[in-house]
Amino acid sequence: MKLTSVTYTSLARLDLQTDDLEDIHRSAREHNALDGITGLLVFNGTHFLQIIEGAEDAIEDLIGRLRQDTRHTGFEIRDRRKVEARSFPDWAMELVRVKAGYFEARETITDRLPDSVPEAIQARLFRMTELISRMEFPN
Repeated sequence: MKLTSVTYTSLARLDLQTDDLEDIHRSAREHNALDGITGLLVFNGTHFLQIIEGAEDAIEDLIGRLRQDTRHTGFEIRDRRKVEARSFPDWAMELVRVKAGYFEARETITDRLPDSVPEAIQARLFRMTELISRMEFPN
């Protein structure tokens, strides 16, 4: 069965607090486990980068909920593809907090990724990490 993998970025609400981030992580783990979704959420203090993977219907439902979530704006899908296997089979949702700088962020992500994550997924993560490290708040 083919799965859908989606990578998106978004801008965190300016007043996002640690409690909000912990709530996002907790609720994502709980809901994703029920919906058969796995993935990785990267947060650099201002932007989110997330890869989600699962059945197409579950992913589309989640995207609909994400678009309505007021804790972030500027939701933009950066990559969507069909995959044969999960890249994060053991993570209902793993949160990786990184520094805003690309090289520090890349090192943190590399340290946290399981060895089983395919090189293509790693490359996508690093491209998107570079992108969010260069993003600025809108005027």
